[in-house]
Amino acid sequence: LAPMAWQASQLEPQKDAAQLLPDDHPFQRFFDLSAEFEVSNEDEPVKLSVVWGFEDKPLDTDGVNRLFDPQNKGRLAFSPDWVLDESAQSGLLSACDLLENSNLVFDRKTDEGGLEKDIDCWVRDFKDWRNANSKIFPVPDTGVVTAVKEWCDNAIDVDGDTAQYCSRYVGFEVDANGDLFIAWTRVVMGVKMNDNVFLPASELREKYDDYEGLVDEINEAVGTTLGDAFQVAVGEDPGGQPRAQNKWINMVLQELYVRMSIVGVVIGISIAFVVLVLSTRNLLAASISVLSIACALVTVIGITVAMGWELGSSEAICLMTLTGFAVDYVVHLSHSYMESTSHSPLERTHDALRDMGISVFWGMLTSFVAALALASCQLQFLSKFGYFFLLTITFAYLWAVLFLMPLLATVGPRSSPADGRAVPHTPYNSNTTRRKAVPDAIEVA
Repeated sequence: LAPMAWQASQLEPQKDAAQLLPDDHPFQRFFDLSAEFEVSNEDEPVKLSVVWGFEDKPLDTDGVNRLFDPQNKGRLAFSPDWVLDESAQSGLLSACDLLENSNLVFDRKTDEGGLEKDIDCWVRDFKDWRNANSKIFPVPDTGVVTAVKEWCDNAIDVDGDTAQYCSRYVGFEVDANGDLFIAWTRVVMGVKMNDNVFLPASELREKYDDYEGLVDEINEAVGTTLGDAFQVAVGEDPGGQPRAQNKWINMVLQELYVRMSIVGVVIGISIAFVVLVLSTRNLLAASISVLSIACALVTVIGITVAMGWELGSSEAICLMTLTGFAVDYVVHLSHSYMESTSHSPLERTHDALRDMGISVFWGMLTSFVAALALASCQLQFLSKFGYFFLLTITFAYLWAVLFLMPLLATVGPRSSPADGRAVPHTPYNSNTTRRKAVPDAIEVA
C-alpha cells in the first residue's frame, strides 16, 4: 500500500496530446513527432483577440440551462457607455503600437522573406484609407458608424487588399430605436504558441498569465480613452470557420479534469459508505469496508501512474467510475458477514465466504475476461478503460478477500441474539459452546 500511495501522489495533469492509437501506429508516430517541434515563423500560431466594448461579465448567462435549451448560450452584455469616438480611435491605434513592440507577439514571415508582427489592426487600414481619400481621421463619433460602414462595404486599402473581413473586427448592432451603432471592436494578434501542438495546463497557465499582463499594460496605457479590454482565444480562422482547438479552453478542461476526478472519487466513496451503512446497518463494518475500497483505489491509481499514465479526459472518466467498480465485492461480502447468525467474527467470516465467496469470485472472473477483450482494442480510449477496469476489479477483489475479510475476522462486529439464546451449533461454529439463556443486559455486556 505504501509504495502505491507514493505513486498515486505523483499523478499529474496531462502533458501530451491525448493518445488515440498505439505507439507504433504510423498516424500516432506522426502526431508524436509533430508535437516535438516548437513554433516557427512558418507555422500557424495561436490567435488571441483583444476586445473592447463589453461589460466586466461579457456574457450574461442568467437563466441559461444548456441541458434543456442547447441553443440558448446567453446574451452578450455590451457596455452602454462605450463609444468608438475620436479618442477611442486614437487609443486603438496606440494599442496596436504597443502590441507591435511586444515580445509576446508572433513574428510572421512575409512574402519578401522578412519578419513582421502578426497583428490584424483594422483601424490602421481604416486610417490609411481615409487619408488616401482625403478624409479626416479620427472620425467624430457622430459620423463614425457611417464612415466605418462605408469602408467595410466599398473600401480597398492602400495595399490594394479589400477589407472583406472588417466585420470580424467591428461589431455592428441595432439599438431600440432601429439605429445602427458599433457595439464592440477587437484587435487580433498571433502569439508564440503553435496551434497544432498540445501544451499542458501548467505551461498554458503561465502563457495565459503573460498575455493577461500584456492586456493590463494596454488598459493602463489607453484605458481612459478606449475603456478596459480583455483577451480571448480566437475561435475561428480567417474564413470564419471554427478552429479545432482553443488553448484556453483546453487549459480550463485539463484543470477541470483534476478537480472533477478528485470530486468524483470523494463523492463515490461517500455514496459507497452510505450504501454500506444501509446494507450492513453497522458503522464498524461499513468503515472497514470503506477502508478496503480506499486501499483498492490507491493501489489502482498508483499502478496507472507507474505505467506512465497522466490525468487526461479518459483517465478522469475512469477515476470517477472507479469507486463504483470497487464497491461491488465489498458490499456483498460485508453484507453476508452481517447476515451470519454465528457469534464470533471468525465464524461470521467463514459463513460469509461460504455463502458469497464463490459468487463473488465468478463475478470477478467474468468481469476480468470482459475487461481483457476491452483492453485489446486499438483505440486507446477503449483500451485504457479496459486496463483500468481490469486493474480495478482485480485489486478490488484481492483487497476484499485478503484484507477486508481477515480484518472483519479480527475486529469485526459480533452477533448478539436478541432473545438471549445460544447461537445454533453448526459445523462452521463448532468452537462455540452452547450457553444457557441469560438476561439481555448480561448478554449485551
